Amino acid sequence: MKKPLVISILLAIAPLSFAATHNLDGRTLTVDELWAISAPGEKVAVTPEGWARIKASYKAPIDAATDGRDIYGLTVNYGALKDQKVAGASVEAEPNRSASIKFNERQMRIQAAGLEPYFDDRISKMAMVIRLNQMAAGYTGMSEAAAKAFQEYINNDVCPLIPSRGSEGANDLSMATHIGLALMGEWDVSYQGKRVPAAQVRKELKLQSYHPFGMDGISILSNSNVAEAQSIAAVKKAEHYLALSPVVIASSLEALNGNVSPYLWHTVETKGWPQGHEAAEAVLANLKGSYLWKKDAKRYLQDPLSFRSAGYILAAAMEELNQTKGLLNTAINHTTDNPIVNTEAKNDRWYSNAEVLDEMRAGKPTVYVNSCSNFDNTQLALQMESLTKALGQVMHISAWRTTQLVDDHRTGLPTYLVAKENKGGDGFANIAQSMSGLYADGMALTNSVIGYGVPTSIGIEEAFSNLNATADRLSKMADVGYEIYANIVVHQIYNKTGKDYSISYILIGFNLIVYLAVFVLISRDSAMLSLLVYIIATAIIDHFTDHFEAIKQITIITKDPDRIIRQIKEDLNT
Repeated sequence: MKKPLVISILLAIAPLSFAATHNLDGRTLTVDELWAISAPGEKVAVTPEGWARIKASYKAPIDAATDGRDIYGLTVNYGALKDQKVAGASVEAEPNRSASIKFNERQMRIQAAGLEPYFDDRISKMAMVIRLNQMAAGYTGMSEAAAKAFQEYINNDVCPLIPSRGSEGANDLSMATHIGLALMGEWDVSYQGKRVPAAQVRKELKLQSYHPFGMDGISILSNSNVAEAQSIAAVKKAEHYLALSPVVIASSLEALNGNVSPYLWHTVETKGWPQGHEAAEAVLANLKGSYLWKKDAKRYLQDPLSFRSAGYILAAAMEELNQTKGLLNTAINHTTDNPIVNTEAKNDRWYSNAEVLDEMRAGKPTVYVNSCSNFDNTQLALQMESLTKALGQVMHISAWRTTQLVDDHRTGLPTYLVAKENKGGDGFANIAQSMSGLYADGMALTNSVIGYGVPTSIGIEEAFSNLNATADRLSKMADVGYEIYANIVVHQIYNKTGKDYSISYILIGFNLIVYLAVFVLISRDSAMLSLLVYIIATAIIDHFTDHFEAIKQITIITKDPDRIIRQIKEDLNT
């Protein structure tokens, strides 16, 4: 076999080797693992304990209905129509079974009222994984058929198109419904990079028909799994933004000839704030070998607060991030269903023997099926808003530092960073205006949206947490933060060379070295084929991204450019 073919095969299968199967037990799923699962190729498997809980959870409401109880979403309709019968007591027997399927499918069709644009595939996949994991927790009442249908879509990267707008604020009713439609083959999905009818994909993958039965319908459409998935995507973006922050703060100190004293261990120790040491040490790690560790008579005794307090503000945001991830870890292993099913309840409360509880039990003393408001996400929404405000603080000091980095009185560099040879130039004179606009955009996102909404179901549903909206604002806040950082980290190798260097030329030089090495050491054909692919890909990318170049520029303001360039490259590679 020729070497180029061997190499091509290895390159083709390399991404597949990193795909993994993740076990879902309804107890131990984390935000970080869920984010990993959302990547293409990642698969899931329900543990035996999870399948046992799915079976028990499915049986509980069926048994309760058989005992003559009215079960919301199973034997009676939704919302203001909750007094309307939809199926008889013996739900599994005909004609009740057919009536249940007909009711569920009708609800999927009439509740699908979300609005474009659609969420990306990762949010769609996470929403399905959360639902499947909550089935494994034993809280949903859904069938094994439903669990298998979800698992098939997850493991084949079939992602239902879920509208990003139209949440009623209490749960994801009008959005999550589209998942159910896609499982039925009556909606579109994203599959292999294309929008395709679900029916076509199901036929191609030879999937058995799925008809929602029993509690499947209400459990698919009435939950907050989409909002939870959206929240996780926003939190991961915020996490990445905060991970970049120490590098930017350190770079700002470099440009200012700043004082490192606020970040030293013995200083932070006297404050005692959570994450204080972690944030400070993260900043200092980027200042190893810096000129800032040498004495300088010109250095200010203390810097402006946007430099001096940056560590504590970053620590506050890191703590809010941890709190948010903790709540989300809890959420994805529990449920936002109404009604709830609990097959492992404890009867150890002072009221456990009250007569009214007998009306909620299903067959066994430890099995409960009852109405609730578990879809309420006020606590998580409040925490998401706290994280958004914390990012706003990080963004605030970032914007203010940027405006000060063009002040010659602060930096000792030319006013507006105008190069000596550029007489009459304005340099970065207008950077404050840009920062002001971005700052306003960010601060607008800190306003609370919890509680906003128009009562629905003839006044029955009149309380709103709006988790979707808080997640959207957190994501947008991180985007504004990225834009501000892109303006901070801009231009300045003037100090040593007086020239600007493009990273493109550096990368081209690096790639040429790699290709020459392959040419000499491995195979001429392999090197030439790889070079051809690189040239074609680069040409295509350049064609479509030229008009974005203006927003991709970065500036580094520092007296030690080589070290900063090296550090940024290392961080980007990780």
